[in-house]
Amino acid sequence: MLPLTNGIESTKINILVYSLLMLPMVILPYAIDFVGLVFLVPALMLTLYYNFLCFELYMYKKNKFNPKKAKTIFGYSILYLFLIFVIFLIDKIL
Repeated sequence: MLPLTNGIESTKINILVYSLLMLPMVILPYAIDFVGLVFLVPALMLTLYYNFLCFELYMYKKNKFNPKKAKTIFGYSILYLFLIFVIFLIDKIL
Protein backbone atom coordinates (compact mmCIF):
# COMPACT_ATOMS: atom_id res chain seq x y z
CA MET A 1 0.00 0.00 0.00
CA LEU A 2 1.36 3.38 -0.93
CA PRO A 3 1.40 6.19 1.63
CA LEU A 4 -0.64 9.29 0.92
CA THR A 5 2.12 11.93 0.81
CA ASN A 6 1.58 13.82 -2.46
CA GLY A 7 -2.19 14.01 -2.53
CA ILE A 8 -4.98 11.65 -3.40
CA GLU A 9 -4.77 11.98 -7.20
CA SER A 10 -1.02 11.36 -7.26
CA THR A 11 -1.42 8.27 -5.10
CA LYS A 12 -4.25 6.93 -7.28
CA ILE A 13 -2.13 7.42 -10.42
CA ASN A 14 0.83 5.67 -8.80
CA ILE A 15 -1.33 2.72 -7.77
CA LEU A 16 -2.67 2.37 -11.31
CA VAL A 17 0.73 2.72 -12.98
CA TYR A 18 2.39 0.19 -10.66
CA SER A 19 -0.45 -2.27 -11.20
CA LEU A 20 -0.09 -1.92 -14.98
CA LEU A 21 3.66 -2.49 -14.72
CA MET A 22 2.89 -5.88 -13.18
CA LEU A 23 1.61 -7.15 -16.54
CA PRO A 24 5.01 -7.36 -18.25
CA MET A 25 6.51 -8.78 -15.06
CA VAL A 26 4.02 -11.65 -15.17
CA ILE A 27 4.67 -12.29 -18.86
CA LEU A 28 8.48 -12.12 -18.57
CA PRO A 29 9.00 -15.57 -16.91
CA TYR A 30 7.00 -17.14 -19.74
CA ALA A 31 8.90 -15.14 -22.38
CA ILE A 32 12.25 -16.41 -21.10
CA ASP A 33 10.87 -19.96 -20.91
CA PHE A 34 11.10 -20.17 -17.12
CA VAL A 35 7.43 -21.16 -16.74
CA GLY A 36 4.74 -22.57 -18.98
CA LEU A 37 1.14 -21.81 -19.79
CA VAL A 38 0.12 -23.39 -16.47
CA PHE A 39 1.57 -20.28 -14.83
CA LEU A 40 0.88 -17.69 -17.51
CA VAL A 41 -2.88 -18.06 -17.92
CA PRO A 42 -3.93 -17.89 -14.23
CA ALA A 43 -1.30 -15.25 -13.46
CA LEU A 44 -2.59 -13.06 -16.28
CA MET A 45 -6.16 -13.47 -15.06
CA LEU A 46 -5.15 -12.53 -11.50
CA THR A 47 -3.15 -9.54 -12.74
CA LEU A 48 -5.87 -8.27 -15.05
CA TYR A 49 -8.38 -8.42 -12.20
CA TYR A 50 -5.92 -6.49 -10.01
CA ASN A 51 -5.59 -3.89 -12.78
CA PHE A 52 -9.38 -3.66 -12.97
CA LEU A 53 -9.65 -3.01 -9.22
CA CYS A 54 -6.96 -0.33 -9.40
CA PHE A 55 -8.63 1.28 -12.41
CA GLU A 56 -11.95 1.44 -10.52
CA LEU A 57 -10.19 3.20 -7.64
CA TYR A 58 -8.51 5.59 -10.08
CA MET A 59 -11.81 6.48 -11.77
CA TYR A 60 -13.48 7.33 -8.45
CA LYS A 61 -14.23 11.02 -7.90
CA LYS A 62 -11.38 13.47 -8.43
CA ASN A 63 -9.34 14.17 -5.27
CA LYS A 64 -11.36 11.58 -3.35
CA PHE A 65 -10.96 7.89 -2.81
CA ASN A 66 -13.19 5.03 -1.81
CA PRO A 67 -11.81 3.56 1.46
CA LYS A 68 -13.71 0.32 0.93
CA LYS A 69 -12.19 -0.12 -2.55
CA ALA A 70 -8.72 0.75 -1.24
CA LYS A 71 -9.03 -1.92 1.48
CA THR A 72 -10.23 -4.40 -1.12
CA ILE A 73 -7.17 -3.69 -3.26
CA PHE A 74 -4.88 -4.06 -0.25
CA GLY A 75 -6.43 -7.40 0.69
CA TYR A 76 -6.35 -8.63 -2.88
CA SER A 77 -2.68 -7.65 -3.24
CA ILE A 78 -1.78 -9.97 -0.35
CA LEU A 79 -3.86 -12.80 -1.83
CA TYR A 80 -2.40 -12.07 -5.28
CA LEU A 81 1.18 -12.46 -4.09
CA PHE A 82 0.38 -15.72 -2.33
CA LEU A 83 -1.41 -17.14 -5.38
CA ILE A 84 1.39 -16.12 -7.75
CA PHE A 85 3.88 -18.11 -5.66
CA VAL A 86 1.51 -21.08 -5.47
CA ILE A 87 1.06 -21.01 -9.25
CA PHE A 88 4.86 -20.90 -9.67
CA LEU A 89 5.11 -24.04 -7.55
CA ILE A 90 2.31 -25.81 -9.40
CA ASP A 91 3.90 -24.94 -12.74
CA LYS A 92 7.24 -26.37 -11.65
CA ILE A 93 5.63 -29.57 -10.33
CA LEU A 94 3.73 -30.15 -13.57
